[in-house]
Amino acid sequence: MSNDNYKGFALFNDIEDVVLRTRNRGVVLANMAIDNMRDQKLSPKGVLLVLGYFNTIPEKERINVQASFVESMNQRGFQIS
Repeated sequence: MSNDNYKGFALFNDIEDVVLRTRNRGVVLANMAIDNMRDQKLSPKGVLLVLGYFNTIPEKERINVQASFVESMNQRGFQIS
């Protein structure tokens, strides 16, 4: 794994705009979750991908990425709080 991606999913480390980088990461997490759902539940593979990706994000940025992920999922019709 390089510091530019996690299993082929971009981490956007090259984007200096923190708001844009955070939004992009939240959208990637939402895409991972939706792509790995079975019967409205996140598959074990999806859980591992989401957690693995999230853990590669610097700790100080995680709270904002989490909020972006929740917002992206809510916009797609999921109830996440």
